[in-house]
Amino acid sequence: MAAIYSGIHLKLKSPKTSWEDKLKLARFAWISPQCFLPNKEQVLFDWTSHALTGYYSKKVELPQQVLEGLWAYLDDILHSKHLQKAISQGKTPSLRTNIAQVVNDRILEFVLGSSPLSASTVLRCCHGILSSSVLSVTYSTRYELLVELVARLCGLACASPGQEPEAHLRPQVLELLHLALSSYLLVQRQQANPNRVFAQVTAHLLQPLLLLRHLLTAQVHLGREIRSRVDAVLQSALFLPDHLLSYREELLPKKEASASTRGPARKGVLTPVSSVLQRLFALDTFCRSGDNKDVCFHLLTRLITALDLTEDLAPKDSFDPANWSLALLSLENLLNLVLNGDVYNVAADRIQHGEAQFNFYRKVAHLLLYSAQSGLPAWYRCLKALLSLNHLVLEPDLDDLVSSAWVDHECVEVRARKAREALITAVLQTYTKLRQLPRLFQEVLLVMCRPAADELRPPLLTASLQRSLSQCLLESPPSQSLEVWRLLLENVQTYLLPDLEGKDDVALKLLSLSGLLHVVLFSVRTLDSSSPLPVLRQTQSLMGEMLVLITHLLRLLAGKDTAALWFQTVHQAALFLSYTWVEVDTVFEMHCIRYNSTLTEMGPSLLPGVGEEEWDQVLSLSQQCGHLSQFLQEQLTLQRMKKALLRTSISTDADIRDDLCRDAQFIVRTGEASFREVSEEVWDGQVSSVVDTTYPVAHWFLVTSNLGLLTPYLSEEHLSHIANILLDSLLHGATPDIPEKEAAHLSIANISKHLLGTPMLVELSSLYSVIVQCLSKRIVGILCRSEQGSQCQVLLSFGEEVQVIKGKEEGAAGSEGGGSHSEASSPWSKLEARAQAVLQFAKADSKVPLTGSQLESLAQILQVTSALCPDGMSPEDHSECFLLLFFMAVSVQPQGDVEPSAVIGLLTDVYRLMTSLQSGSNFGTILKVVHGSELLETCVSSVYSLSECLTRSVDSPARMAFIQAFQGFLQCLFRVIINRRKSVRLNLEKFTTFMVEGEVAVSMLSRLRGRGDLETESLVSLQLLLASLTELCQTMMANLGKSSKLDETLVQLSDRALCILGPVVRLCLSGQACERLGQSFSVDVVTVMVQVELSQISTCASDGDEQSKLGHLTHGELYRSFAQQVLKELCSAPRPIDFLCSSLRFLTAYYTAAMATAEPNLPDLYASVLQNLRMLLAAPWLSMSELQQLQTPVKELLAQLVSRSSQEQLILLMGTLKEGLNAALVRNGCSKDVLSAVTLTKLLASCPLSESCNKAFWFLAPQIISAIIFVVQECAKDLPLVGELAVPALEAVTVILRQGEGVLSNPHHVGLVFSALQLIPLELPSEEAYHSAFHAVHEALFAVIQCHPQVMLKATPSFLNCFYRLVASVMREGRQRPENDRGSEADAEVGMKCALLVERMYTHIASVAEGFTVLSSFIVAQYVSELQKVTLHPDIKSHLTEGIYKILDLCVEQDIKFLSSTLPLGVREVFSELYSSYTHYHKTQRQGEDKYTA
Repeated sequence: MAAIYSGIHLKLKSPKTSWEDKLKLARFAWISPQCFLPNKEQVLFDWTSHALTGYYSKKVELPQQVLEGLWAYLDDILHSKHLQKAISQGKTPSLRTNIAQVVNDRILEFVLGSSPLSASTVLRCCHGILSSSVLSVTYSTRYELLVELVARLCGLACASPGQEPEAHLRPQVLELLHLALSSYLLVQRQQANPNRVFAQVTAHLLQPLLLLRHLLTAQVHLGREIRSRVDAVLQSALFLPDHLLSYREELLPKKEASASTRGPARKGVLTPVSSVLQRLFALDTFCRSGDNKDVCFHLLTRLITALDLTEDLAPKDSFDPANWSLALLSLENLLNLVLNGDVYNVAADRIQHGEAQFNFYRKVAHLLLYSAQSGLPAWYRCLKALLSLNHLVLEPDLDDLVSSAWVDHECVEVRARKAREALITAVLQTYTKLRQLPRLFQEVLLVMCRPAADELRPPLLTASLQRSLSQCLLESPPSQSLEVWRLLLENVQTYLLPDLEGKDDVALKLLSLSGLLHVVLFSVRTLDSSSPLPVLRQTQSLMGEMLVLITHLLRLLAGKDTAALWFQTVHQAALFLSYTWVEVDTVFEMHCIRYNSTLTEMGPSLLPGVGEEEWDQVLSLSQQCGHLSQFLQEQLTLQRMKKALLRTSISTDADIRDDLCRDAQFIVRTGEASFREVSEEVWDGQVSSVVDTTYPVAHWFLVTSNLGLLTPYLSEEHLSHIANILLDSLLHGATPDIPEKEAAHLSIANISKHLLGTPMLVELSSLYSVIVQCLSKRIVGILCRSEQGSQCQVLLSFGEEVQVIKGKEEGAAGSEGGGSHSEASSPWSKLEARAQAVLQFAKADSKVPLTGSQLESLAQILQVTSALCPDGMSPEDHSECFLLLFFMAVSVQPQGDVEPSAVIGLLTDVYRLMTSLQSGSNFGTILKVVHGSELLETCVSSVYSLSECLTRSVDSPARMAFIQAFQGFLQCLFRVIINRRKSVRLNLEKFTTFMVEGEVAVSMLSRLRGRGDLETESLVSLQLLLASLTELCQTMMANLGKSSKLDETLVQLSDRALCILGPVVRLCLSGQACERLGQSFSVDVVTVMVQVELSQISTCASDGDEQSKLGHLTHGELYRSFAQQVLKELCSAPRPIDFLCSSLRFLTAYYTAAMATAEPNLPDLYASVLQNLRMLLAAPWLSMSELQQLQTPVKELLAQLVSRSSQEQLILLMGTLKEGLNAALVRNGCSKDVLSAVTLTKLLASCPLSESCNKAFWFLAPQIISAIIFVVQECAKDLPLVGELAVPALEAVTVILRQGEGVLSNPHHVGLVFSALQLIPLELPSEEAYHSAFHAVHEALFAVIQCHPQVMLKATPSFLNCFYRLVASVMREGRQRPENDRGSEADAEVGMKCALLVERMYTHIASVAEGFTVLSSFIVAQYVSELQKVTLHPDIKSHLTEGIYKILDLCVEQDIKFLSSTLPLGVREVFSELYSSYTHYHKTQRQGEDKYTA
């Protein structure tokens, strides 16, 4: 042994040994168990450290390969199990301090991009050192080295993509940084000298840590944890209580500072603020108590002036204008910190400090408003923060604020516009609360009426601001709204009217004020019978003044130059005011009987005092004065229609009806010229924003939103115009993808899409019929573009209209597919003739070849057609539409080199659409004009003719999708024929004979018998044959039991189908055809065969045939061999999910049939199926989502297994479950086996069990629950296993608890669940995993409280502790986050779902108050204690608040007093606010409901 030691040691030290050999020897010495070096670990650590430090100190020269090998060797030994074992045995190897310096230097080289080494290896070495409690002493004993490491890792983490060595290193760097910060934080807290820590942090860590915190977001790997550690480092280093006196000395005036620092001399940091400012740092306040707020304020002033500003807060000469963005962002953060820290108290500042803070904030406001940066979002946010501090800060400069931020703003960037809207909304809300809205509008109007280039001014109110203003006016007293109205009229009359004629800028101001007045009047509260008399009188007075203004404007327009801009603008303003006045006058008149409308008679103008000729002259100029005038004229015309309908009886007044028709047609006709092309512009819904580009959208919105009023008075020509616009916009109008636009903005395509899906359209039968006809014409038009289509008389006949005689369609032929028809049924005669023509066309094997573009156009039309509601169609339109689709199905084929998948995709849509048409009120209508068997035969024949096309796409998903759509259509048509109960036997017999004795079936059998294999084209025909027959059998079996006569027919026909299915399937299985057809398809076919035979046995047994009660399976041998093959392939390798589901369904059917026929090998089959089920559910290749999909077919199979199981089978089943529910398997890494047993347990518990199985299961249920609890406890130790196993295990327990209601009599067994629920971690890496765990815990708790109330007598505290974890968790996840830390919409949706579950639990607790009345105050205390820690998202808070209100209903007055007196101070304030809102909103409502409750 000594020789080995001496030899290796000497060779490692010998200069004669090459470095390559030394490295090999060192590796051998480390890994070889035969090399017994005394203190081997320390010797090799020292040798490696010596070699690396020698190289980097220029004492040794090493080849690059050797250098990299040394680092890799150090990495290997740091992460080796041998080292961990040595440390665990008590050995304490150490690294030299200089190796830590070498590591730090290499990281600096990586930051600079100058190292030839692999960064990953060095970082792993550093990670190995820090993660070892023994080796990390290398850094922890040298504080400066650790500071240097953290600083350099920050630099590496903040490196730009170009500087970073490798992109994949970022997670590794962040993980190492997270570890280094954790180590540093421990060392920093152990430092005895806080001044040293302050100096080190400000000198070396302040800037890198702040930059790192700024760049990291919560979505970054470990981002949230690193930011929290950065905050902890900075807070504990810079703002220790020991430093407070130093801050006071530096910041406060001398008197205050000297008064606060009296006492013994002390040692501390001399100028902490200056030290921080030298590093350009802005930080949250560290002083929260009232005594220190003045310190915080003075710190704020120093920090703000550090932004290169003078003491008076003016930019210095050295200030670079390019830095405004950064400066404003810093200023915004500082002002928000003042708000959040409650630094500014208005009363205290005025009384104690002579408004020092107020004056400072006035300087800030002066800086912002006189150095306006309206293009930067932070500028608006700073002003909003000042407004939140004290509105009086901005009050003296209100006109400048209104001008810069509202009326004359120039921001176009999206984020700036949103920030501006938030500021103005805050201003509106503030002045609304102060009851000073007129004061604000006075400033707005003064700014608007100033001389300015109005054509350059942006719109005053965006859609968002309009909503905010409307809300503010609704919340204001009526007197405030009326005062704003009065101010608007007064400013128009005073400043604009005298100088209006000929002045373009004044006319533009008038139009802007008209739009503002429109918004104000449409937002004020309407008059009603309860309105005070002064308000009513003032309103009528203002209406009169407004009418005088309108009349003056209309007369001003008489005889003037219509081409002048001022004339057109005034014309628009006059119509705008007229429309506003008429609308408001109508609303007031409808809701307030005391309102005396000046409009006593309805004339063409709708305005009192305006003659018909004068009004007609004004309206005649609308076309010349722009699209806004046109739109307003349409609105006025619509208003006239509404008034006419309110005041007259249309049925008796023909003249009024003519006027209504003329007005309706005028509204539609006015916008016709704008729809030559479908516009992609968007409109915000405001009348004032209607311009040339947005007019088509506004006009279309006006028409579609009033279709119920317009449609009865429109001609067929106008209805066709509307239908064509609708279809053009849906087919050719792209939905605008403009992110900066709000979701509420409208486009023609969006309006049309909404209209097509609204139920209102279905009620407009005349318009709906025209839409269907227009769609049919477009389909015919595309089909006629081909040469064959243009010469096809059948196709051309679809262009002829079917005349519908209203009220007489019921007189159409009652018999199927023909018969004599009266004259009243002439539409049906035409449809019948057309149907026969389509059938003849198909029988002649005629086709309509289409190009790729034509197929694409048809697919678009079919997509629109699929959105139509079949119930909205008349029977004639419905039948014609079906016939046209059927014509497409049997005639369309690709032209030339068109991809086959295109036509297959189109035909898939056609068959799906025909299937959907055969539902609803028009169910079976098509069978009035054609026999069902003819449709079926023609359809199947045409599909057979597609074999070549399908062959060319044999491996594409399009083929299987087509076959499924085709099967769905067949099933629907079979169901229609059977349920209609007319000629059922005749139709089904004809079709069955066609399928069984047809050419395809015969040729398939002969080919299969001859060669045993098929060509691809024949294979497709075989697949279609099998698909058709299986669908026929399946539908017939589903309709058994309706009548004995029908059952007899269906059984006979299914037997005939089975006669062809059996031989074909047998021959397929013996060759290669089965695999080529697809495993899932083949299994489904055999499953149907089994189900058919099983149904026949059941039907014969129910009819009393004793010999059939234990019948036999005709193809029993086939099924047995097939079952063996399925069981063999079920778990052998990864399989598609559709094959697995099909196989399980087959096994269910086969086992049921085996039980019905008393198969001799049933026990073996039971054992084999059970074993394969367990293996399948434990398969490592099965994902969680696939496992979810398998649960339904597994449950069905399991139900059959246990329906009549013997005692031996029951023992086998329970033994399988007991073997799998073993926590030791989890520890041994066999979690999939446990998951299989858990899944089987859950499904078994929800199955209907036989009596013996039921007793056995519930006898063992306590043991099963205990076993699952142990599994959950084991899973809770390993985070990945929570979602994979713990959640399914909890779901299994929940099912057992629900099914065990009234059966599980021992409360102890149920109470075991709480111990598992306490262990489930709720801080999971993904939102999906979090929601699944949250939902599982909630459902388990809900099952206990709902199904086992007896448990709650003793276990209420345990229950509440588990539930409190959910409450705390949802509050943590649902807190408001900064913008850069917000998750996706899916994350927000998860939070909402969890909040709803918590609300549900609170509601249920309140409904079973017996066990919780005493603890209701405890529940509320838990809730407010957690609520005090966070600021919740409003939506989540609303749900939680509604839930806790139900608990407060249980609290008596004594509970409220107890909570108010015992809760801590901060929590008490939260409770007071909660109880106040409860009393105001919820309690009064509940008392009102109780008053009317019996």
